[in-house]
Order: sequence, then structure tokens, then C-alpha cells
Amino acid sequence: STPETFESGSDVVCVAFRPDGNQICSGTIRGLLRFWNTEDGSLICEIDGQKDIKGGRKINDRMTADNNASSRYFTSIAYSADGTCLLAGGNSKYVCIYEISQQILLKKFQISFNRSLDGVLDELNSKNDGDRGPIDDEHDSADENNNYTPHLPGAKRADDGARKSKVEVLTMQVAFSPTGREWSTVSGEGLHVYSLDDDMIFDPMALTEAVTPGAVQSNIRKGKYGMALLMSLHLNEFALVKSVIEDTPYESIAAVVRSVGQEHLSHLIQFLSKCMEDSPHVEYYLQWCLELLQTHGLFMEKNRGKYLRSFRALFRVVQSRHVDLKAICDDNKYSLEFLENQANLLLGGQDDK
Repeated sequence: STPETFESGSDVVCVAFRPDGNQICSGTIRGLLRFWNTEDGSLICEIDGQKDIKGGRKINDRMTADNNASSRYFTSIAYSADGTCLLAGGNSKYVCIYEISQQILLKKFQISFNRSLDGVLDELNSKNDGDRGPIDDEHDSADENNNYTPHLPGAKRADDGARKSKVEVLTMQVAFSPTGREWSTVSGEGLHVYSLDDDMIFDPMALTEAVTPGAVQSNIRKGKYGMALLMSLHLNEFALVKSVIEDTPYESIAAVVRSVGQEHLSHLIQFLSKCMEDSPHVEYYLQWCLELLQTHGLFMEKNRGKYLRSFRALFRVVQSRHVDLKAICDDNKYSLEFLENQANLLLGGQDDK
């Protein structure tokens, strides 16, 4: 079969399919985001992102950030799970989120405020400005103590023999989470994760190479249930956390709860509510809830706004299990009363005979 082509009008630097496969987005070197229908190849709409992504004056730029269009384009794009939004990042300090149907910019994020990176600052240093532009090329940017090295012809970077260079601020890859509540980007400073949930925890100090599922199981076998629970909370895997909770002996619950830090309380409450939904060990999980309230109840009461979401989830599950158990107990009560009455009737009939 012959390949189908889409005429873009300028160089294409990034492409992404919508999750349902009915739409494709392409990003051009002019900063345009073009949306195509995959069935008939027609152009649906365009979004001009040059003004949205502009910003940041690099050390080798001979003009201001507002007048420099060389880096105003996206190099990585990603659809949300429902296909309504598009995440775009590129050779800039900004990452933009667009609503596709309305073709509007929802929000843009600055991925770094590190002034040592090339392209973070927007303004020229006024003390080095004259009537006709910068007085000294060596101080041509707002950064201080920068040695300007001209580009080699045809080269994208400076001379490889230079002893000192600056890292540019840019976005190499962007991606949405399947839930649509988080997205991440990779830049020169590492991985950045953004979330709509305020209680999302990222603890790089405690998350080391030693924190593995194997280490969690090893601590369980050694009887170090508190350490195993903390490591499983750092890994944030539901199956692992559930196994640690259910492997903890009933008499050790109080000691394990005391070892949990305040920063992990919200996550632990959410895991308990999720585990309790379909577990037959109702009394066991109620003991976990009781120890949590007795140990950390005063702190959570003072910070009720932070833990309100987790408490609502736990209360909903506990109330649901209470209703189920109450119905079972009522059914058993009436069944036992019926059996007792029937037995009395049979015994009374035998006595009459």
C-alpha cells in the first residue's frame, strides 16, 4: 500500500496520535500545532504556540527574548487519556497545556527557575546597555560573569574545545498519566512530576536503591514490620502495601502505627480504605483505624483540611461495611428466633401427645 502524506508547509519536529487513533497532531518548526483527521487526512484546526512558548534569552542570542523566534517551537507533545487536552514542551523554559476543541491555552508552567541555566532570564542587564545596544558583548545577557563564545558556522553549540559552557533549559519529553491527574516532563535538571493532588508524595531522600520489593519482604520475614510498611509506602504499590498490612500481627499494629511519619498518614489512610472495601478481616482493619486515631488523631484534627479527603474515603468504607454487617446480623437474629420458636412448637406438640 502507498503511504499517505500530510502537507505541513514547514519542517515537522514532533508527532503524536490521539489515544483513540482518530486524530494526529504535528508540531512544526514555526511553533504551529496542526491537528489532522486520520480517516480523510483533512486539517481540523491549528494552534499557534509561538507566543506561548517564547521566553528566555540565551547567552548567544543577539536579540531579546520577545524578538527571537529561533527557539519558539515544540519538540515533544502528548495527548491526555481522554484526548481533550494536549501537553507540549520544547526549546524553552515553558510547558503548555492546550484544550483542543476550543484551541485555547489552559495553562503554562515554567519548569525551572535556576538562574545558572542558559535561557531562564528574560531581561538584559541594564548596566551594560547603551543607546545602541549592549556596550560589551561579554556581558550580553542578564547573567553575570558569562564569557560569550560565538557559534561555529553550521554548529548548534559552541566550540567543543571550550573549557566552560552553560546548560540550556529545555524540555526533552512530556507525558500524561493514564488518570489525567498528573503529567511529567524531562529536562536538563531531571524528571519533573506535576499533580492535581496536593497530597502526592515524592521523597527522593528515602527512596534509594535499597528500597525494593525484595527488601520489603525481607523485613517482613525478620519481623521489622514498621520498616517494611515505610518502604512499601515509598514504593507506592497497592499490592505491596496490602501484603505488609495483612502480614503485620494483631498485637504489633500499635507499634507499627507509631513508626509512621506524619507525611505518610494520608497515603496510609487511603490504602486502608481501599484494602477494607472487599476484605473479610473487618475487625483487623478497624483496629488499624483505631490505632491511627489514638496515635495521630490530635495532629490530624489540627490539620483536618489536609486529611479531609482521606477521612471521607475511610468513613465511606467503614459505613458501608457497617451497613452490610448490620443487615447480616439482623437476618441471622430473625432466623435464630424463627428456629427457636419452631423448636418450641415441636417440643410443645410432643408434650401434648
